Amino acid sequence: MSLQLRNPLKMLRSNAIALDMGSGYTRIASPEGETLLNEPTVVALEQGGVTVIVTGAEAKTYLGKAPDRIRVARPIEAGAVVDFEAARELLRHFLARVLPTDGTRIKACVVVAQGLTELERRTLSDCCKAAGIGHADLVSAPLAAAIGAGVDITQPKGRLLLGIGNGLAEASVICLSDIVHSETIKCGAQAFHAAVVQHLAERQQISIGENMAEQATLHLACVSTPAAPRSLTLTGKYAATGTPCALELSHADLEGAFAAPLAEIEALVRSVMEHAPAELVADIGETGLLLYGGGAQLCGLDRYLGERLKLRITVAQDPQLASLRGATAALRPDLGFRKLLVR
Repeated sequence: MSLQLRNPLKMLRSNAIALDMGSGYTRIASPEGETLLNEPTVVALEQGGVTVIVTGAEAKTYLGKAPDRIRVARPIEAGAVVDFEAARELLRHFLARVLPTDGTRIKACVVVAQGLTELERRTLSDCCKAAGIGHADLVSAPLAAAIGAGVDITQPKGRLLLGIGNGLAEASVICLSDIVHSETIKCGAQAFHAAVVQHLAERQQISIGENMAEQATLHLACVSTPAAPRSLTLTGKYAATGTPCALELSHADLEGAFAAPLAEIEALVRSVMEHAPAELVADIGETGLLLYGGGAQLCGLDRYLGERLKLRITVAQDPQLASLRGATAALRPDLGFRKLLVR
């Protein structure tokens, strides 16, 4: 009887990924920077159980439409896991879509908001491991975003970053590969969507759903004068009668809708600068503000903040992917970023 040993090279083989599991979207990338998955962080499950029906974009279409036998969950809120079982099953399905299921070990660099508590970080790490990730390193979103935007974070130069995700906004001052001061508020793209819903209810007397509000934020709204007119047909119902409606609206119809969330975000940035050392704030006068995150795509946001804060505003290329790009850099030993990002 001969004893067959497993190939030691195969035993050591692993799949390395960068993972950004946000409240709006879950994104997975390879060490080479290829985006393997970019799907809404939404899962539809059988009510009372953990059997997955659909995930991602398809599950998002169930919002507001699912019968009682189906539970549509958003398991991440403001960067933190709020429904462990749903988050585990969703991530497990996402991993199966982009990685081979041949028993190879999965290693991940996972983007986390700087403002998460130690318990929230541990819960996210445990969720990743429960979903099948063998080893998860956590990387801070602001530092990862800076690297993903091409900033040399090793320099003794103060940098101001503002990340606007789906459920939170995070302003940070970084210098010498570390975060000097950071503050977080629960005000992100979801707040923009809610502002659209409220504005249309008050001004047009119509009710729209979450998905339509997101479309209006992305393709209709503009918080400063747009370079070209913007219009969109919104579908919903008249609040008074409940009958269906389809209205062709322009960006002017949403004027003033975002006053409240924009005021909160401006106050956040000012607070961070107030608490940062004077020398670093002087640097920021030169380096300006770097915007990243999906909420940074709001039309005219850079011009609005530039006028209000009197700073030069730079929007990261593909701002929703900036942190993920930084996390992929941490996966590559030849780039030397791992020691700067992994905590």
